[in-house]
Amino acid sequence: MTMCVRSEEQFDRLQDRLQYRFTDPACLAQALVHRSWLNEAAGAGKQSNERLEFLGDSILGSVVARRLFLDFPDADEGWMTVARSSLVRKETLAAIARVLEIGPCLLMGAGIANDGARDRDTVLSRALEAILGAVWIDGGSDAAEQVILRLLSEELTAIADAGVTRDAKSQLQLVTQARSGAQPVYAILDERGPQHDPSFRAVVEVDGAELAQGEGRSKQAAEMDAARRALRLLLEESA
Repeated sequence: MTMCVRSEEQFDRLQDRLQYRFTDPACLAQALVHRSWLNEAAGAGKQSNERLEFLGDSILGSVVARRLFLDFPDADEGWMTVARSSLVRKETLAAIARVLEIGPCLLMGAGIANDGARDRDTVLSRALEAILGAVWIDGGSDAAEQVILRLLSEELTAIADAGVTRDAKSQLQLVTQARSGAQPVYAILDERGPQHDPSFRAVVEVDGAELAQGEGRSKQAAEMDAARRALRLLLEESA
């Protein structure tokens, strides 16, 4: 396999930032090949990083799930799902990729590169996942876990500091912030029934888009029900 990076110096610096030195540097080189480059590459037999990305995505999810399971023995499945979502989200991975300076190392077509693709969250997050897959192939599961936990150390610490919560509104806020950086907004749509036994209907929205509605005997209960319904829908979508 031919090494596919812009320079040996860039290649070495990237390994230094990863704090992992590849036994077979071609594994890392393959992880840096964006599919758009194949249209411009000379010679046959070239592959993009998409297979490594698929592998790295699975490994990342497994390592994060195991760490949450071990570190938070009192957490339920819902909380761990929300926490995992915040850790493996595209924006988190892209931010880490920028620190590692992965973008300049990617091989990609000139057109898409000139259009700013080297700094797109999707491109960077997928490239990082491909690199994690390459680490697993090169060094095995222990090496991949060490790299993943080191790269996510600040995010894992922040989750530990925040602690475990089973409050649906708090969990929904984690999910929406992880996905779009937006806060959920609640509003009371309707109030019915006698004063001594009222019934409220609430809606929760993100960026002006309705997620779910809920009902309850108080405004807070209606908002909580809406949050639970929205959370369930969002987690089903990502399952």
